[in-house]
Amino acid sequence: MPSLLRPLETAVLAGIFVLAFRFPGVLGGWLEPALALLFPLLLLEGLFKGRHAVWTWVAILGGLLLLYQWVPQTLASKGGLPFGLAVLGTVLLSLWEATGLWLVALGSRWAFRRLGALGAACVAALLLLGWESWGFHVYPWTWGAAFGALPWPARSAAFLGASGLSALAWGAGAWAAASLAEGASLRRTLAGPGFAVGLMLLLGGAWFLLPRGVERTLDVAMIQPNFPAGVRWPGMEAEMWRRSEALLKARGWPRAGRATLLLWPESSILGRDDRGPDARLSAEAASRGVAWLFGTEGGPYNLVRGEAAGRPAFVFAKTEPMPFGERTPGPEAFRRWLDEKMGFVSQEAGELKEGCAFAVPTPAGDLRVHPLLCSEALLPGRTRRGFELGRADLLSNHTNDGWFDRSIATDLHAAQIRLRAPELGVPLLRATLTGKSGVFHEDGHFELWGEPLSEGAYALELQWRPVRTPARSAWLLPGLMAGLAAITLLLGWKVLPRKA
Repeated sequence: MPSLLRPLETAVLAGIFVLAFRFPGVLGGWLEPALALLFPLLLLEGLFKGRHAVWTWVAILGGLLLLYQWVPQTLASKGGLPFGLAVLGTVLLSLWEATGLWLVALGSRWAFRRLGALGAACVAALLLLGWESWGFHVYPWTWGAAFGALPWPARSAAFLGASGLSALAWGAGAWAAASLAEGASLRRTLAGPGFAVGLMLLLGGAWFLLPRGVERTLDVAMIQPNFPAGVRWPGMEAEMWRRSEALLKARGWPRAGRATLLLWPESSILGRDDRGPDARLSAEAASRGVAWLFGTEGGPYNLVRGEAAGRPAFVFAKTEPMPFGERTPGPEAFRRWLDEKMGFVSQEAGELKEGCAFAVPTPAGDLRVHPLLCSEALLPGRTRRGFELGRADLLSNHTNDGWFDRSIATDLHAAQIRLRAPELGVPLLRATLTGKSGVFHEDGHFELWGEPLSEGAYALELQWRPVRTPARSAWLLPGLMAGLAAITLLLGWKVLPRKA
């Protein structure tokens, strides 16, 4: 390709990258999964044909910078950083993430030159699994989240998980790119993407054959107050109760034969320590006949607290504070030094342990809700461990998205967490402070209400049967990686030179 066209090609690739994760997508949700399959193919095809590796890196970096364009303003206005320093932080974040994906692409090119198309596909999938699962991420995300835009491919996450879908997309792209570079037939070239699409359709149908638990029902009320992010003021709880009582009265809840869960978002009550016992809080829930789960704080912890009549309080601290946003990463000595220099106070991490779920009394027995505080829902492994330890029937996500103003950040967060529901086979309730609250169903459908920086009060009559999914297994990710590594080693052994 003439050198003058390289920048144009790179800009097009960066644009495809952004559109693959620009939720909510257009074309009824088709755009996200289609471009999530197309981007690795086009990126690797040029690399395999001789495009300089720097252009590949620039394309990924450009896509990330376009996707994270809201970050500098957020860091400056909400984090108190000078705008120039906020821009620098965004560039460093994008450089790190771009380099990780770039190394995945280079590893696939190396395998293509030595092992052919299948080797390129396996190595791309293997390296991407490793990068997503064990690479350091300020904002954890998965490539496979784009396939949650449509219910049918979303249900395949019940078998492969979000990271498995990531590996499938990059493996299919690497196969097609290698076939194009080798001048293979169209039929062979399309075999990789065809396999990926066919497998997702097959698994999406197989989802209906998975075993299910008994039917559960729950009335859910959510309050989205549009409070200013991080601002502590007297009367926060009273204002939240005023809104909650209006919604409950309008719906005629609680009603006979059904339990009502009242959800408040992260940071809905600030300025007090809610770690200790408080009989008044239990009485507040009991007097209204609801189970109450709300975001609050206590000491150095970001908390959710649950109250139900006749039950001890449920107090749970965020176990994975976001690096740099909530907690300085690294050793304790480095954390104390950097916190002191920057005037920052790192949050402490809570403990993920047995029983980490809020028990909601219902006529059919307790219904257990495992809460995820904001960015924790981005982590498939963390979500699965909490779900198992809490023996949960339902997931909730309590989010303070007021930090992001009217940017696309609240939509990006929603897009990245939606596969937690089909992965674990239960609904995920999303309660936000200012943005789009909603529900993600176990069958891949979802509903989001409102707009960024808006207030609302939402009611949902929830009915589901928990699905026992293969993605609940802790062995899924190691099994996928072991299988890919075994195929790669077998291909390497077959191409080794033989002695005469």
